[in-house]
Amino acid sequence: MTIVPIGKLILQVPDENHPGFSVELCAAIQGQILQVVGRCLEEVLEAELERQLGRKRYVRRRRAKRQEGKQYCSHCRTHQRCNFRRNGHYPRYLDTHWGGILISVPQVKCVCGGNVKLTFQTLRPRQRWWDDLQLEVQLDYDRGLSYRQIKADLDERLGRSVGLRRLNQWVLEQFPVPQPAPVFELGEAPPVVRLDGIWITVMFPTGEVRQDRLGRLRRVKQARKVPILAAQGVWPASGRTRLLAWSRAESEDTLSWEQFLEQLDALGISPENGLALLVGDGSPGLWAAYQNRYWMVPMQRCVFHKLLNIAQAFHPPAGLDRQTAKEQRLHFLRNAARIWQAEDESEARYRYDRFCQQWNISQPKAVETLARDFAETLTFYSVQQQAAERGEHWPAHLLRTTSQLERWFREFRGRYRRAVLFHSVTGAQAVTALVADRFS
Repeated sequence: MTIVPIGKLILQVPDENHPGFSVELCAAIQGQILQVVGRCLEEVLEAELERQLGRKRYVRRRRAKRQEGKQYCSHCRTHQRCNFRRNGHYPRYLDTHWGGILISVPQVKCVCGGNVKLTFQTLRPRQRWWDDLQLEVQLDYDRGLSYRQIKADLDERLGRSVGLRRLNQWVLEQFPVPQPAPVFELGEAPPVVRLDGIWITVMFPTGEVRQDRLGRLRRVKQARKVPILAAQGVWPASGRTRLLAWSRAESEDTLSWEQFLEQLDALGISPENGLALLVGDGSPGLWAAYQNRYWMVPMQRCVFHKLLNIAQAFHPPAGLDRQTAKEQRLHFLRNAARIWQAEDESEARYRYDRFCQQWNISQPKAVETLARDFAETLTFYSVQQQAAERGEHWPAHLLRTTSQLERWFREFRGRYRRAVLFHSVTGAQAVTALVADRFS
């Protein structure tokens, strides 16, 4: 522990009747804060130097133990710490969260006259911005501020211009690096896995190069939408959920989904490890990949996506005003949703038949959409029954839809929309890793 003697702080408070009292008081406090921060950094640097030299200040070298350290003389290459002596300080300007400060950094010489290179944990070589400032930039970017908004705030606070490229570098450095997901041991894998994708816009280079108005060569890029495939694990007995994995793909075709399912299998998510149900939307690529990879696991067609498709196929009678048409569509969807609220599969099929008889004449397209792959929307009943035979209660709302994963996607979509588009794959993956870290 390093003890920093701050001493007495002299705060020049303006007269209370001064028109700019609050502004001058804040400026005076800010000046004192900068002095305290600078003093703290200097004392920590001195404490680090004492550990590196193996002796405190004002202790003679001859009384120190002959012991080698990591530091060495640039001239004679010796590592003997008893040959090193303090050689004053040199000024160093550093930008921090509180503002710019000028600190004194200790320096050391060898008895031969050579300089000793020191390495500090507090301060890196040629570091102009301290780590707290980089962390603040990362947090501001996480809150949705753009680079230009962050730059305007820093420029006003530091009194100098901070480059946009520098901010982008800090953001990419400070974002959490995606770590390999842990492999589930036998019996620990989630019994239910929800699968879905979310689309983002990324700029990809076309291979062409053009010259801008200033004569600089620029790579030509073109915007393209690509999906982020995600898997959410569900433990129905306890209601616990977790984001298992995510991956950027070129599309939601069969090959992309197969590669993602192979990634899940490598994590130990398999039928042998307790996987009992997969839940996904009606993506043709997902269903084809499922049949190739996890054909032995039941697949539940998401009821929520099925209802969305039915709503799009619903056409209200002509001549109705907007509010009446909206109410009729809502009534139609509520009747359709009651099908999957049945206690068992036989009751659900009975409600399905009655629904089709009621709406087949007035809404043939919507009924046709409902009938398409309707059997796959009832898979959760058999899985729920198997769990009940084992003495476990698996709520139906955790098995029949990917709604909770869709709610998680709101966080991703909100962050993607604030960015509008990404100029590199690295930036897109960094933002995705930051948001995904909240649900892992």
